[in-house]
Amino acid sequence: MSNYWKYSPTSFEQFDGKTDYMLFIDETGVPTLKNYNQNNRWFSMTGVLIAGEEGENIISDIMAIKHKYWKNAMFNEQRVVFHSRDYRKKIGAFNPKIINYPNMSTELLQFIERANITIFSSGINKDFLTKRYSHPYPVYWFSLVFLIERYAFYLEERGKTGIIVLEARGRKEDLNLLRNIVPKIKSGTNYVSGSTCSRIKGVYFNNKRTADKKQSYPYLELADMIGYELHNKICKDIESTLYRKVKSKIYNYPNIEGYGLKKFGEDNQL
Repeated sequence: MSNYWKYSPTSFEQFDGKTDYMLFIDETGVPTLKNYNQNNRWFSMTGVLIAGEEGENIISDIMAIKHKYWKNAMFNEQRVVFHSRDYRKKIGAFNPKIINYPNMSTELLQFIERANITIFSSGINKDFLTKRYSHPYPVYWFSLVFLIERYAFYLEERGKTGIIVLEARGRKEDLNLLRNIVPKIKSGTNYVSGSTCSRIKGVYFNNKRTADKKQSYPYLELADMIGYELHNKICKDIESTLYRKVKSKIYNYPNIEGYGLKKFGEDNQL
């Protein structure tokens, strides 16, 4: 695998089963600490871990649903993407006038329930962060480091290597983030050694769709769908139907506190 990813934000396209593990990460909420209010004081980040050999099965199952409910798995000449907001609001491709929404939703939840995945998630209460630290870490970075550390431990325990795929946010933002991540993977963090972090062999940035809009990255769609439900659990203690179907997949379940789930903030923080 090329080391080009270390120098410039690069898309991951090698879904060929040759990578031991892949961690796909999406965020929910707004990471800025400037002018936030109590309606967006929580920020969370969720990673969906998939073993390389499971990748093709997951893509096949997601695409089977898309092809069943949308002609050629397309809507408005673009590949259908399972995006939590559109799915929950039943808009765009998920308009019940277009598809049999109840049946599609049932099949999607059944697929997610049986999918062989592992979940890591972290949530940050911005009030907690700003009160505890006079110069707090950037929220996005604070959340991401927790996932990197837990993922590195996971790989170390199994003697494996893996890669991380983040949803692209913009070339400048992605490049700045990459410049922060690479040294951590090489030298380690305050809690995890460089030898352990170095089991992460690549950090990539993918959009939800390819440039021509004809293909998508189903693993990031899973991270988006599941991430929203973890966010609601973290900041509102709401357990949706989808959350109940995936909670046993959170790393180290049922003892997830500090392992598969970390909540920074409030007296009852996990």
